[in-house]
Amino acid sequence: MLNDDIRDYANRSVLCWLATGSEDGPSVSPKEIFACYGEDRIIIANIASPQSVQNIASDPRVCVSFVDVFSQRGWQLYGAATLMRKGDAGFEDRQVILQGMAGDAFRVATLFDVTVTKANEILAPSYRFKKDITEADMRDGAMRTYGVKPRD
Repeated sequence: MLNDDIRDYANRSVLCWLATGSEDGPSVSPKEIFACYGEDRIIIANIASPQSVQNIASDPRVCVSFVDVFSQRGWQLYGAATLMRKGDAGFEDRQVILQGMAGDAFRVATLFDVTVTKANEILAPSYRFKKDITEADMRDGAMRTYGVKPRD
């Protein structure tokens, strides 16, 4: 399910967005510590997300989205999430990856484990309406917009 393209965009993205549902409606929360795990999982550090925890406890269906802001492409990944804690089978293996990413900035005491069942590509509208536009064109335009330059 998690092909090389999905992994590449996940690695290029600074944030992912976790969408959950509740009786009050949908909720979307930014997450900065996340990784692809195995063939069909996204793991996300639960840093300070009591609403996400509550929503997933009542309805595990979620959508995780991430976009490379320069290429303006990314993925929506749909599936079911569980909250994992110390003592849960597989927690330690997942936690060490996320804690390594977080460093000393955050303590990853719990995490969301999302089993991905469906993936949809995200494309900025320019890809659909400007037939000759390339990813390089989009990247150059975004860098001008944000006032940044590529790394050497």
